[in-house]
Amino acid sequence: MAWDDILEHDVPKRIFAAHMSCGRVAQAYLLVGPDGVGKRRLAMELVKALNCASGAPQACGQCPHCRQISKGAHPDVHVLSPTGASAQIHIDEVRQLLGRIALRPFSANVQAAILDGADRLTEEAANSLLKALEEPSARTRFVLITSHLSDCLPTIVSRCQLVRCHPLPARVVSAILTRERVCEPAVAEAVARLCGGSASLAVELAGRWKAHAEILERLAAGGATAWMEQPLPEGREDVARLLDGLLVWLRDVTVSAAGDPQRIVHTGHAVAIARQARATDVDRCLETARELVALRESLEQFANSRLVASLARETWLSLITDRRSPIASIDV
Repeated sequence: MAWDDILEHDVPKRIFAAHMSCGRVAQAYLLVGPDGVGKRRLAMELVKALNCASGAPQACGQCPHCRQISKGAHPDVHVLSPTGASAQIHIDEVRQLLGRIALRPFSANVQAAILDGADRLTEEAANSLLKALEEPSARTRFVLITSHLSDCLPTIVSRCQLVRCHPLPARVVSAILTRERVCEPAVAEAVARLCGGSASLAVELAGRWKAHAEILERLAAGGATAWMEQPLPEGREDVARLLDGLLVWLRDVTVSAAGDPQRIVHTGHAVAIARQARATDVDRCLETARELVALRESLEQFANSRLVASLARETWLSLITDRRSPIASIDV
C-alpha cells in the first residue's frame, strides 16, 4: 500500500490513518520538517486517501483518482509552490487557487489544495489564505508544507493541524542512495551522515561528492599554503558549498574538542579532526562559526559571491594561523 511505500514518518502516517478511519479529517494540515524528508509525498498520499474510490483509510493506488493524482493531472487537486526570482507565493496565485477550490469537485470527494512552501507566502497572500481557512467549505481540504515554521503567519499556523516530519535516519538515507544507485555504498554511508536526514540533499551531495571530498582533504591537511594556491570558487552555488563544508568541518572539530568525538560526521577524517581538536580553542572555533554563518546568510541575500568567497578564506586563515588555535599545526 502507498503508506507503506513511504519510509519512516510512522507518527504522521498513524495520525492520517486514524483521522480517516474515524471521519475526523482536519480542514487544514501543516506538515513541518526539514527539506527533502518526504513531506510533499505525505501530502500527496493524504490527498489520495481523501479521494480514493476504495473509501479505505489509505489510498489503493490503483483507482482512477489515485492514478490521476500520482500523475499530477487530477482536476480537483491543486498544488501551489513558490515561483519567480523572489521564490514566493503571491496573492494573485492564491486568489486563483481559492477560486478553483470554491467550485464543487469535478469528480472527487473534495477539492484539495497543497501549498508547498507556506513560509514563502507574501503578507497579502497569507492574509487572503487566512480568510479561506477561517471559513472553510465542507468539501475543501488544505495541506500546507513548510521547512521554516517560524516564518509562517502565526494565525495560519493556529488554524491548521500541525504534523511534524522528522529527519530521516542515516541508515534510511544510505539505503535510498544505494537502492537508487546514486552512488557506491561507501560514499552513500558518508553522504548519509552529512545530509542531516534529507534525502534530496543527500542525492545532491552524492552528485558532487568528488568536489566535496577535495574540500575535506584541504581541511584535513590543515595548511595555509593550499588555501592560497587554490583558486577561489566564483559561482554562488560553489561558494555556498565551500561555506557549508567549512561549517560542518568546524562543527566536527568543535564537538571533538568538547569531548564528544563519537558525534563527528566526517568519520573518514577522524584522525585529522582529533589532532586539530586537541589543540583547538573552542571559543575561537565558535567565533569563527558565527562569522561563517553570517557570510552564508549574506550570500543568500545576493551579496557578491566572489567577495564572500574571499572573506570566507580570510576568516578561515585567521583561525588556522591563530596561535591559540592550532588547526594551525602548519607552516606559514
